Amino acid sequence: MCLFKKFSKKPVDSKNMKQEIEDQDLAIKLTIEKELENIKKISKKVEKCDKFVFSGCGDKYIVPLASGYLWKNISKKPLDVIQSWTLKNYPPKYLDKKTCVVFVSQSGTTYDTVGACKIAIEKGCTVVALTNLKEKKEDSLVDLCQSQDKGHVMRMHTKIYPERSLPSTGSFHSSLTALNLFTLFVNGTPEEFLYLQTEHIPKLVQTLSNLEDVKQWSKEKSKKFRKFNNFYVIGDGPRYPIARKQARIMMMEGVKTNACDIEGEEFVHSLIETLEHKANPLILLKPLIYWRESTRLFKLVKKFWVKYAGEDMVIVVDPFEYLDAKTKQLFSDMEGDILSPFLYVPQLEWLSYYMALEKGKDPSTGTLVKKVRSEGEIKSLI
Repeated sequence: MCLFKKFSKKPVDSKNMKQEIEDQDLAIKLTIEKELENIKKISKKVEKCDKFVFSGCGDKYIVPLASGYLWKNISKKPLDVIQSWTLKNYPPKYLDKKTCVVFVSQSGTTYDTVGACKIAIEKGCTVVALTNLKEKKEDSLVDLCQSQDKGHVMRMHTKIYPERSLPSTGSFHSSLTALNLFTLFVNGTPEEFLYLQTEHIPKLVQTLSNLEDVKQWSKEKSKKFRKFNNFYVIGDGPRYPIARKQARIMMMEGVKTNACDIEGEEFVHSLIETLEHKANPLILLKPLIYWRESTRLFKLVKKFWVKYAGEDMVIVVDPFEYLDAKTKQLFSDMEGDILSPFLYVPQLEWLSYYMALEKGKDPSTGTLVKKVRSEGEIKSLI
């Protein structure tokens, strides 16, 4: 028995990411409760800007990509979503005093995001930090924005502060909530979007994050696909950023396996060609039946993959399978389509969580990515 203990290697969730997934709805609720009025005030102050930019890195670049769909649906004002490294090194010529730039960073100290904020300030832009950082830490987004007349700070709230560096975090949901609310208030607050965002989404995220049927589905798929080391993840429209999150954050950081995200719209122009060779498993985000064009695209992608790769090579992710008809009806219109990304995240997180355990990996920690906070730390990894 002692020998068994010595040599057996049981997969461990060292930072209890399981609990983080189950509790992530609290981040949405806390952000709405604590930050709603502040977001309203800041939105009022910046609403006269002519141009807007959302910027971030990694997981917090994916958040602006998702929120950008909402902006472009309800606003006539131009919005660019620009990765912070790109914004820092290739700043657009239009950055000026009539431009508002919102920087998203959980830590408030992300190296490239801080650098991009300094560039925006130099150009005379109005700057807004969306961060989990509470204190005014030197050379942070909070420090930079609070030292400017045209600087403002909005906060994403989480159950634990400071939030730990994990592939699954409440700050994804809370930052997307805050950025969506900012978008709604700056552009006139369409009530149907606001009600869905503040009243229904927190409850549904809580349900999907704790549902035993979702966990059981994830365990079964993880066992079935644990031998594979390459995955494709496809989502269309506002669900593509979630496919990107799944591939680049949950799979690559959490499961420590290769994964490639692709827009469903681009399937026939690129990924379809891989079917001529050895096919990889496809994680496919299924749209609600009411979203007609998305449904047609989903069926096309699935039909091709089943025909050429085999039915056993498709993982269909459908959070609406676990929700009742009344809830589905809530999401049947455009606002439900655009705000749907929240609902796909819990099922994908559980899939990645259990797949990491099946592969003998710790789903809650990485060895490299968590350390990247400055140029010096990057150089130390080389």
